[in-house]
Amino acid sequence: MSVVLSIAGVGFNSLTTLMRDIGHIRKAVAVVRSIYSTLETQSLISPFLEDNVHKTPANNITGEIEFKHVYFAYPTHPNNVILKDVSFEILPGQKVALVGYSGCGKSSIIQLLNRFYDVEDGKGEILIDGINIKDYNLYELRKKIGFVSQEPSVFKGPSIENVRYGNLNATDDECFQAASEANALNILEREKNINIDNNIKKKKNALSGGEKQKLAIARMFLKNPKILLVDEPTSALDKESEIEIEKSLDRLSMNKTTISIAHRLNTIENYDKIIVLDKGRLYEQGTHEELMKLHKRYFTFHKFSS
Repeated sequence: MSVVLSIAGVGFNSLTTLMRDIGHIRKAVAVVRSIYSTLETQSLISPFLEDNVHKTPANNITGEIEFKHVYFAYPTHPNNVILKDVSFEILPGQKVALVGYSGCGKSSIIQLLNRFYDVEDGKGEILIDGINIKDYNLYELRKKIGFVSQEPSVFKGPSIENVRYGNLNATDDECFQAASEANALNILEREKNINIDNNIKKKKNALSGGEKQKLAIARMFLKNPKILLVDEPTSALDKESEIEIEKSLDRLSMNKTTISIAHRLNTIENYDKIIVLDKGRLYEQGTHEELMKLHKRYFTFHKFSS
């Protein structure tokens, strides 16, 4: 009787555990299916070298950018047109700021220049150095474009390797120099003599938002792109970190065509051009002084942000 009850008890416990885990198993199966579905999805914009060999080389671009009557809607919401007949021109080396309320199309312009999405045929053109962006070798083009986003990615591994993503052939000295330009040298130095295998997970979790941004900017110094795209990297940072990041970005943007989504209007007063968007349309454009004299949308933005 004792043996039978013992066996029954073990069997009941095993059955209870199995029943409790069935829900987890179902969730895991659904996740695995989703992962494989994503991996098997065919990208409409192939970034691979072998798929771009016959495209126009992008090695010698100067950074001239032109939007010509661009209409754009995200594929998941084709009826919600984000950009409506947007046209503007940016000369090589100019610093340009995009200004407007949330949802006006600022980030969409950045994503189109990165070719995360494409403008549909017949709905305008995006030109770089007078050539349609779709005609370029994307593998080469993205080497010439730097992108600093709101949420930088910091990968598992030493911080110096995170910087080296900007140029995989860079030496350690070049990585440290780039980190110095981005005010991130202390992050690399404090890891220099530490056993990475035992401490890296803890250290990566300890990085603040400002430190992550500094590593991302250090990558761009190392990459040295011809076109720099900046999407509000200081919007979630404290005042001290924001000032440091802005100084680093000023150094980084020298001699580069720079398009920045403006978070603080006092930081863009010396830009070559300010483009004001409203509900997907280009509302006005010009220098800070020109737009302030118009007493229109930018004047209002600047008045309330001061």
